[in-house]
This record gives sequence, C-alpha cells and structure tokens, in this order.
Amino acid sequence: MLNPLPNSRHYRFARRELLPLGAQGLWRLETGYARTITWDEEGLLVTLGFWRAGDVVGQALSGVNPYQIECLTPVEASLLSCKPLNPPELLALDVHNSHIQQAQELLRIVHARRIDTRLLNLLQWLALRFGHRITQGWLIDLRLTHQDLADVIGATRVTVTRLLNQLEQQGRIGWSSQRQIWVNGVEHLAILKGVEVASPHVLPHNQGTD
Repeated sequence: MLNPLPNSRHYRFARRELLPLGAQGLWRLETGYARTITWDEEGLLVTLGFWRAGDVVGQALSGVNPYQIECLTPVEASLLSCKPLNPPELLALDVHNSHIQQAQELLRIVHARRIDTRLLNLLQWLALRFGHRITQGWLIDLRLTHQDLADVIGATRVTVTRLLNQLEQQGRIGWSSQRQIWVNGVEHLAILKGVEVASPHVLPHNQGTD
C-alpha cells in the first residue's frame, strides 16, 4: 500500500523496500538511490541499473519481465503515471537515452574477461555517476554492500571482498570514515566522458572497511 507524504504526490520508501509497479506506472526519484533488477531462470539476480534523484524508472522503460525497483537507501519518489504509456509519451519524457546508455555501460563492464577488471570498472563508473572528487580520488556517494557489487559483476560476495582488499592494498581504492569507497584514476575517464571535474573536497584520513 502506498503511503503519500502530506500535501504531495510523493511517497516514502524504506531501504530495501520495493517500489510498487502498478499498471506499468513510472516513478521519478526525488531523494535517495535505487536499483532496477531482474533474475534469470535459475533465480540469479541481474542488476539492470542504478538510479538517483531526478531519474525516472519503471517497467515500461525496460520491457524486462520480471522487473523490480529496489531502494538502496530511504527514497522519496513521485508516481508519474498509473497507466501504460505509449511510445510517443515515453519519448516525450526524454529518459530513454539514459536507460540505453546505462545498459550499454553495464554490459561493457560485465563482459570484461577478468573479474578484478569488472570490479574496478564498475567502481570507476559508479564514482563518475554517483560520486564527487576529493583529495584522495573520487568518493562514491552511493553505498553498496559487497553482495550488491557481486550481483552486478557475476561474482560471489567472498570474491568481491578479497578483490576489494587487494585494490585497497594497491592504493587504487580506499574507505572514508563513513565506510564509503573512494577510487583513484577516474580523472581521465571524467575528461573523456565530458564530466566536469570540480575542485576536490578534503576527506578526513580515517579509514575503514565494509
């Protein structure tokens, strides 16, 4: 059952809660982070995309079945439509390109031959999409568990934990005091993708592990 916030069309959801799909309605995220997922015939979870405030998500934009929208943090979202939309209406929302681009990026990541390359590429992509520049590198604002990362790259949680420890020992990643990951070597990717590189924020040197 949806619980609208007072005097608005916004709805509030808890971390790991699923946004109702209704009759293929679309949701716009107002705050927080979410991911869209499906699963194969063997029940293996497949991550379709990660989304932040301002993004529009819904099964009508994906065409994948089964399909779920899972909150990775507490989320506030607006229900844009309770009915199926036809292609012209979808195009008018100007969100197809975002979904296609993200699908292509994730396909590129998961098709890397080496699992450690998949993980590093994923962290760099997350840093550009959900992060900001700090003195040590790029801090990923989106907090994901080791299992979340494993689901994306087709690995086990144990393997991801081992690879994260290796990357940390190599100085390619680190941890903030709030247990968020920062990543090195992202500046050249930001330039290639046309991402504005702002002045870095200073991050305390407290280190941690997830």
